[in-house]
Amino acid sequence: MKLNLQLLLVLSCLILSCNIEPVNSEGDLSETQDEPTDGILLEKIIHDKGTPNEYTETFNYNGNKLMSVVGTDGSEEWKNVYTYDNNDNLVKDDFFDADGHIASVVLEYNSNGKVASYIENFFEPSGLSDRKYKKIFTYNNDGTITNKVYVDYLNSGFELKWTETITLNEKNIIKILDDDGYKIDYTYDNKNNAYKNIHAIEVLNILSENEFGSIIYGNTHNVIKYVESDSSISDNYNDTIEYTYNEKNYPKTAIYTSKYGNQIEEVYTMDYFYK
Repeated sequence: MKLNLQLLLVLSCLILSCNIEPVNSEGDLSETQDEPTDGILLEKIIHDKGTPNEYTETFNYNGNKLMSVVGTDGSEEWKNVYTYDNNDNLVKDDFFDADGHIASVVLEYNSNGKVASYIENFFEPSGLSDRKYKKIFTYNNDGTITNKVYVDYLNSGFELKWTETITLNEKNIIKILDDDGYKIDYTYDNKNNAYKNIHAIEVLNILSENEFGSIIYGNTHNVIKYVESDSSISDNYNDTIEYTYNEKNYPKTAIYTSKYGNQIEEVYTMDYFYK
């Protein structure tokens, strides 16, 4: 279970710039970012508006700290709840649905305020309670991040399963490559990302990779292309996202097209609303 494909189809809607610049050697998973902000915060996204598949995600804040993301299709509800420590570090992400408490991620930080590691725990309603995952991050001099992924089955102890290298451009993740040849490449526009003003957005980006992570992907700009490839498989996921923008150059609507090989598998829309 490297990246949940269903989640990846959605996160594709969000991340590489058409004008790629040299990799930023300061890319990290730091909790604090002291950048100018226009104060615009995403309030909700309506997916497939006006269709039988419509569902809504609502974003709830304390200031610009994201406290929860609540999804509903009108009959069922699910949510991610975020917990912060006294230093405003994001330290926990809990996922709930109609069956109860599904999963929890607990984060730890190093002395530089960067995410050092986290453990993803699954509970009985998830169907995955026989395992847990641990990710340990190393920040390299070339600006990349090494992510070692460990798995503990049936409380037998953590064992290293694979290693990923995360490459950033500015603050956007542009590539994830593991030691088995599995790779994800992202291409971005040069407009404002819908999530860019949320506190701890770099950390929330990484949590989007988890099995039950809320899809909060992208940082500075919006994904316009996503390619998922595997050295052992000939066909790839090759997805595109077309946006319209509001007067502030934030996404207003998006059409997402997912292709596997030459076959279109899914087309859906997103409508964005802001505070």
